[in-house]
Amino acid sequence: MLVLGVVFLLPKLHHRQELREEADTNSGPPPVVVVKLKLGNPDSQMEIPGSVQAFAQTPVFARTSGYVKARYVDIGDHVHQGQLLALIEDPTTEQSLRQAQASLVQLKAQLLQAQANAQLSTVNNDRWKQLYNQGVVAKTDADQRFADAGANDALVEAAKANIVAGEANVRNLEEQLSFSRVTAPFEGVILARNIDTGSLISSGSQSGVTQMFLLGQSNTVRVFTNVPQSAADSIRHARQTEVQFRELPGHTYTGIVARTSGSIDLATRTLLTEIDLKNADGRVLPGMYATVLFNVKTPQPPVMLPANALVVRTAGPQAVVLNGQMSHTSVRSFWGAIWAPRPRC
Repeated sequence: MLVLGVVFLLPKLHHRQELREEADTNSGPPPVVVVKLKLGNPDSQMEIPGSVQAFAQTPVFARTSGYVKARYVDIGDHVHQGQLLALIEDPTTEQSLRQAQASLVQLKAQLLQAQANAQLSTVNNDRWKQLYNQGVVAKTDADQRFADAGANDALVEAAKANIVAGEANVRNLEEQLSFSRVTAPFEGVILARNIDTGSLISSGSQSGVTQMFLLGQSNTVRVFTNVPQSAADSIRHARQTEVQFRELPGHTYTGIVARTSGSIDLATRTLLTEIDLKNADGRVLPGMYATVLFNVKTPQPPVMLPANALVVRTAGPQAVVLNGQMSHTSVRSFWGAIWAPRPRC
């Protein structure tokens, strides 16, 4: 046992002696690599995520009830303004229109009858007036003929008014029947289709009513992004910006900063910004994820230093300064610059 103890103990004692000799040799201060700090470019580029929406997007609902007689477009089809999308069969409105047209014919016939009666009453009134002037008939009879002529004239005017009302009813039903032709309100792309031939459709857009189509205009798209408060002032005065898409590598789009919300969101401390983007080739699809590149001018140039010079601790990132030549104010400004947008190299 004693021999085994000596065998295991000797290497440890030898290793301890080597460590002691090495420590005596390196008793001086360890070498330190220093880097001279410098200020970076005050103009930097900020990358912010954004989302794409169609420039104009609207659901298409039916204005009349019935069954879908025919459907002419499907998802992804490009349509122009006024193009026929679907045809709805509406027998109820068709029957009401035929009835209204027949009623209008009756009203016009009643007008002719009323005009004939009014003409006869006018002739009789003139005759009785002459007879009264000759003293042949009593004044009461002459007055009665005069009143009959006035009443018949009033019936003519009433018949004309009934015709105007009947024509308005016919036009209303004709317009209602025209809603059976569902057309595109503007040029765009069919984003969704929820009906097919034979589907039962109810008019209106209230809850529970089937939306026929979703139409979006995508030759120009809107890119919405939330700009941090620190860069809000620079974005408000910007005119153009660049937009990139991960799905379209090597292609950068130039967009116009159309508008901002004009206020900082209290929850996120960001400024909602809209960028209008030309999309003539149709490669940018609504709903895509975008990367918006803003040129930002910082009020104070950032301080450049290697990443391995930072020590990240719970109190925040720290760095060692040689000879303590950096004042407290400079240290505070220095760390403010560390958090500024990093310039692109």
